[in-house]
Amino acid sequence: MNIRFSPEAARREMTPVDNLFLLEYMPEADGMFVKVYLFGLMQCYHASLSDADLCDALGLSEAQIRCAFVYWQAKGLVRIRSDEPLTVEYLLTEQPAVTTATPVKYRRFIDSLNALLSPRSLDLREMKAMYDCIELYGLEEGAVLALVAYCIELKGKRVSTNYILTAAQEWSEQDVKTQAAAEAYVADKRVQKHGAAEVLRRWNKRRPPTVDEMALYDRWTNVLGFDAETILAAAARMTDVASPTFSILSDRLSEMKENKVTSIEAMDAAEQRQSADREFARQVYARLGKIGAPDKTTIAQLRMFREEKGITREAILLAADEYAGAERALGLLKKTLSDWADAHIETAEQAEAALNKPKAAPAKKKKKNAALLYQQTPISEDDFNQLVVDLNEDV
Repeated sequence: MNIRFSPEAARREMTPVDNLFLLEYMPEADGMFVKVYLFGLMQCYHASLSDADLCDALGLSEAQIRCAFVYWQAKGLVRIRSDEPLTVEYLLTEQPAVTTATPVKYRRFIDSLNALLSPRSLDLREMKAMYDCIELYGLEEGAVLALVAYCIELKGKRVSTNYILTAAQEWSEQDVKTQAAAEAYVADKRVQKHGAAEVLRRWNKRRPPTVDEMALYDRWTNVLGFDAETILAAAARMTDVASPTFSILSDRLSEMKENKVTSIEAMDAAEQRQSADREFARQVYARLGKIGAPDKTTIAQLRMFREEKGITREAILLAADEYAGAERALGLLKKTLSDWADAHIETAEQAEAALNKPKAAPAKKKKKNAALLYQQTPISEDDFNQLVVDLNEDV
């Protein structure tokens, strides 16, 4: 059974307001806060009006409504039970004790603290701890607010006041007492926590990262998609660079991304592959009789012949044996492998057959008849007629 006044009838009813509220709380409160409190009090007394939306009824935003109830919670008149959805309980109006009242000079400070910690409200002991940050450790109100915000960032809104007090003492000892000094200190701490700082520490560089270095790190994570562990692993593996830099590391990460090497496991697999490629190239050099370590170009070309052209390791080694000790042996080997790739010679059997195939002898040039090499002189018709002998003519 649910019996109540209709909304129309409830409009004509009265809402009792404790005179204590009017005398002790209302004078120092913002007018908007008073409007929210009184409207909510009416809803408590008249259930038929409880569904009315405060934002629409008072022309206020949800943030303003929340701010008002945070204020009244700090005064001990309401209790915020839930932040989402906003659930508020009204409490009995009590005479504020002298020891519990917020000092006038700290009213704005406490309001700002309550806004930071909402929906949590500070009890008397916690508020005393906040005053100690100012009066005992000498921090400005703005510095304390920055301190509390930073502690919330580290520990969440349930951060203990003991933790905040310990931090306030440390700040005081380091002369971080003004709001400007506090903001600079927090900014520096955030930089130290940045992943770019971890990269520098991995390289044993004891300095904060620059703005450009932090921007590069953010690109690696947000654009290229690397996680912090993979970035640090890539930084640690730059042992071939005497003085590693963010620029060099950025180039390597871009190359890794292009090759789809985006995890530590993929890096391990790529390193094993590179190690196997170097070892095979050394075997080829040994077969050719070459001294020294294979260069990157040769290693890459031999890998290309194997992986892209399909020529087996055994076939390549057979070709290397063929040119052992020859002048320009490496060039001859690469030329042969290129020819084999065009002819689809891939296996050791095919390679052996190609190497043992007799080579066609070069065609011999025909010698010209020496008698035909005399110099010919052109003659005219008259000259020719003079050479003709008439056999019937008497001599």
